[in-house]
Amino acid sequence: MKKNPLKTILNLLLTLCLSVTTILQNNITPANAAPSTLIVHDGESIQEAINNASSGDIIYVLSGTYQENIVINKSITLIGENRENTIIDGGGIGNVISIQASDVNISGFTIQNGDPRKGCGIYAERTRNVVISNNNIKTNYVGIQMVFSSWNRMHENTISGNYIGLQLIYSGGNAIYRNVVSNNYYGIDFFYYSADNVIHENILSGNDWSISCSWYSNNNVFYHNNFINNNYNVYIEKTKNTWSFSGEGNYWDDYSGKDLNKDGIGDFPYNITEGNVDYYPLMGMFYKFIVHFGGNIHDVAIISNSAILDFTFKTVAEMKARVILFNASSDGGSICFSRVGIPKRLMANIHAVLINEEEANVTLLNVGDVENFYLYIEHFGNCSVKIVYSELLDWYHQLLCDYSDMLERYRGLNESYSVLLGSYYQLLSNYSDLLDKYRGLNESYSELVELSERFLEFNASVNVLAEKLDALNATLYNLLKDYGKLQDEFNDVSSSYQNQAQNFRSLIYIFIG
Repeated sequence: MKKNPLKTILNLLLTLCLSVTTILQNNITPANAAPSTLIVHDGESIQEAINNASSGDIIYVLSGTYQENIVINKSITLIGENRENTIIDGGGIGNVISIQASDVNISGFTIQNGDPRKGCGIYAERTRNVVISNNNIKTNYVGIQMVFSSWNRMHENTISGNYIGLQLIYSGGNAIYRNVVSNNYYGIDFFYYSADNVIHENILSGNDWSISCSWYSNNNVFYHNNFINNNYNVYIEKTKNTWSFSGEGNYWDDYSGKDLNKDGIGDFPYNITEGNVDYYPLMGMFYKFIVHFGGNIHDVAIISNSAILDFTFKTVAEMKARVILFNASSDGGSICFSRVGIPKRLMANIHAVLINEEEANVTLLNVGDVENFYLYIEHFGNCSVKIVYSELLDWYHQLLCDYSDMLERYRGLNESYSVLLGSYYQLLSNYSDLLDKYRGLNESYSELVELSERFLEFNASVNVLAEKLDALNATLYNLLKDYGKLQDEFNDVSSSYQNQAQNFRSLIYIFIG
């Protein structure tokens, strides 16, 4: 039998690594040993590698089919070389993988054929911080079952052909996202007080019941999930949950509401049961694409009633441009739409949207999200969509804005100068008026001085007249005094005359008589 040279080389490398590790362990006692990587080849036992591993170690499993049931009782990372070709087959017996420890990562496998009556593809009990990602989990009674387990993550798995795709029992605070859950009887089942979980960006299709929530599994949050071609979308019993987040809900293929304001969100709620309502149902399927740029990871979200294909992000160095491209495919003859959410850290502005290389009119939605742009694009049939941002154009627009701002300031300064010049001329006019008034006042003052001098002369004349009047008054007083004496003398004479006249009349009477 001919040996595989690659396997021989890997065995030699593994032996060398183990030898070096042994030497180091014999000579050095580290405070915290670095994790080791154990390699499992086709035909070897994964369980044996787990038994030989320490907490924190990585077990890397090469492609092949491994017929075994695995128990993980320590914090390790279990990675398959390729999830399509690295298969763990339970042979229809019990659970394929049982997790009995926290801080376990499992990714890159096809996990299949647990006991069809009660076996799980992955069974975890009383665990925390377990991550199950990028696996195919199929043909089990339950694909993934979490019991009394919290703060675990299950994402980017394909879970199909099970009786129950994913089940939580007495488990809360878990995150379930970006999985494809299809062709199960129950897609995702929340049972017995499985509360406060977050379920988003999953595709649930072809299930008899896509979601089941029962027995006080409350306060779970569902958003950005696509419900497609299920016999029944949601089963609810004694629970109340939330079916949207930040103004966006889920896509329901049986939603019959309208979108009259053209924002990609239905205008009327999607009623599930009393107390379970999606107030912001999506008018198309939800897509999320990961963009790596500038050392950061960005999420571009698209809601569309067309199939979104061939999503690409690229840069054009000479234009300092960033471009999002995708194809929108539709079999119908009606107008389609795409609502595109773009992080502002990825594209600081939107300079052009092209449909089939022709510039299109789009609506920039006022969503109130300070971190993202939201575009509403209408298109028809099969088409290509290109969204362009250019730093050069941004700089050009900024320069235009700065120039416009400077021009506006110049105009403002010019207006201010005109106002100041007008004020200056007004001041000159006011000064001239004041000067004229001053001259008038000066003339009036001279006249007053002249009048004052005349008044002084008049006053002197008055004083002379007063003196003469005083002398005249004295003379008059003396005259009056003399007149009084004369009057007294006259009265005396008159009295004497009257007496003489009386005497005379008496004599006449005597002589006559």
